[in-house]
Amino acid sequence: MKPRHAPPLNALRAFETAARCLSFQKAAARLFVTPAAVSHQVKRLEDHLGIALFERGHRTVTLTSEGAALATSLSDIFEMLDLALDRASPAATADLRVSTMESFAAKWLAPRLPRFHARHPDIQVRIVTSDQLADLGRDGIDIALRYGPGAGYGNPADLLMEAPVFPVCAPGTLRADGLPLTSPADLAHVTLI
Repeated sequence: MKPRHAPPLNALRAFETAARCLSFQKAAARLFVTPAAVSHQVKRLEDHLGIALFERGHRTVTLTSEGAALATSLSDIFEMLDLALDRASPAATADLRVSTMESFAAKWLAPRLPRFHARHPDIQVRIVTSDQLADLGRDGIDIALRYGPGAGYGNPADLLMEAPVFPVCAPGTLRADGLPLTSPADLAHVTLI
């Protein structure tokens, strides 16, 4: 088999990003170049390989079967390359972006950060508070901690712990309302906050 010259790295990166976004414009924004530059690099790669990687429509692109296969492989390769470069530069700090609810961040997560930083001084934790589910890929979030089912935007979800939920009130509140609470159905007649 005759050795083949590798295509330019910029063309591979532009194609992989465009394939992930399914948009030359979105890929351009992520790569800090123009959409025309992304289109040029993709065309350069297609010419180099002698195959079409995208089917181009009016303002839309879809991957060909060859393009989808190449995109999957390149995503894995670029991820391995990024990990290898991170390992080669241990002095560099890593950012861990955590999305969670404000109450959880304040009452549970933030008090534990000093201990985490002592054990992992090379990792900077960035907390993003929101009650909305995070789209990990779009929002640049590494991990999201939520109360409830947790799945959304196609993100995988794992149960971390069970959290019991039960009503509580001051004894004076029961007497002021004049209603005894003897069953869960009685809660329908009181103000819940």
